[in-house]
Amino acid sequence: MAIWQDNFWARIGLQETDKAKCIEAVKRRYDRHHVEEFECQGYCSFTLLVSWLEDSNNFERGSHSDAGTFAPVVVQFRPAQHALDVDIAREASRLYPSLAPKVRALDLYLPGNLYAYELSRLPGKPLSGLLPHKLLPGTELRAKQETLVTSFAHVVAQGWPSKAGKQRRDSVVRADSPSMEKQSMLLLCTGKVGSCVTQKLQKLVRELPVKWLRERAMITLDNFCVLEDYPIVLNHGDLIPSNILVDEQTWEITGLVDWAEAEQLPFGTCLFGLEHLLGFVQLSSPNSTRPVFAYQEDAVRLRQLFWTTLISVVPELEGRQGEVQAMRDMGVLLWHGYAWDEGAIDRVVDEVNDGEELAKLRAFLSV
Repeated sequence: MAIWQDNFWARIGLQETDKAKCIEAVKRRYDRHHVEEFECQGYCSFTLLVSWLEDSNNFERGSHSDAGTFAPVVVQFRPAQHALDVDIAREASRLYPSLAPKVRALDLYLPGNLYAYELSRLPGKPLSGLLPHKLLPGTELRAKQETLVTSFAHVVAQGWPSKAGKQRRDSVVRADSPSMEKQSMLLLCTGKVGSCVTQKLQKLVRELPVKWLRERAMITLDNFCVLEDYPIVLNHGDLIPSNILVDEQTWEITGLVDWAEAEQLPFGTCLFGLEHLLGFVQLSSPNSTRPVFAYQEDAVRLRQLFWTTLISVVPELEGRQGEVQAMRDMGVLLWHGYAWDEGAIDRVVDEVNDGEELAKLRAFLSV
C-alpha cells in the first residue's frame, strides 16, 4: 500500500463529492464510531479506519457494536474491476489465520458501482516504508534483513498443503497418466492468470523485447508443461513490499494485505516477492533515464538463507527445489512480463513504456 488516494477518485471516473458520499455511508453504518482516512492507501482502493469512540458513554441498543467487543476495522472501497473475491479472501484467512485479514462484503448504497468491504485490521507497518532505497554495507540492517527473509520463508511454507492444517484432496494432483494429471492440474488454476498460463507464456515467448528473455520464457514454458505431481495452492498475486506488513523494530512479517489478485497457482509462483526484499530500482547512472534493479550486498547470502529455511520447514521440498524455482521463474515472467495497464494485464512489456518491469525481469531471471 502507498499514498495514492489523491488520484484514486479521478482514476475511476468519480469526484470528491463521491468520496464524501462514501465516507458518510460508512459513518451511518458504524454509528458511534470514529471514521478517518487510513494512513496508507492502495492504488486500486480507498480505505477508511473505523474505531470505537472512547468518550462515547451513551451506547444505545441496536447500534453497530459496543466498546467491549468492537476491534478497529478498515473499510475499503473498490471499483468493479478491482473487486475482492470474498471466497478467495476467506480461503486466505483460513490458510494464513494470523497474516490475512478477515473480510466480509458490506451492503452500502454507493456511487459509481463501488464495492465496500470490512476487513480486520492487521498489525505492523508497510515494508515499503522501511526498506532502504540505496546500497548499504553488508552489516547495516543485517539482523532485520535476516529476520525478514526467514519470516518470508515461513510465510511461503504455510502455503504448502501439509502445512495448512489438513491436506486438501485437490491440492496435490495425481492421476493415472501424465496427460490426465496435467489436465487436472490446469483445471485447478481457475483465476485470471491461472486459467491461461500456457497462452500467456507463449505470448511472452513471441513478444518479449529481448532475445534471452524470450528464450527464458520458452524454457519456463517447457518446465511448466512437464510438471507432474505438484501442488496447486493459493498464491498472493501481488507479494510486494507495500503489501507486506512487518514489525517496525524487527522486520518480522505480521500481515499480508491486498489479496485482490490472489488465485490458485502452482506452489512457488509468488516467489518473485523474495527478490523485492533484496534490492530496489534505481537509475543506471546519474545521467541516465534507464532503470536497473540493484541488489543489496548481502542478497546472495540472504537468498540462500531463504531456501535453507524453507526446506527446513518443509522437508518434502528436499530434492524438489528445481521445480519450485521453475515456478518462481514463471511467476516472475507472468507478473513482470505483462504491463499493469489499470488491471488489463494483457500487453507484453516493452522498452519504451515499461523500463522498471524490464529491469526487474532482467535482474530476477539472472539469479
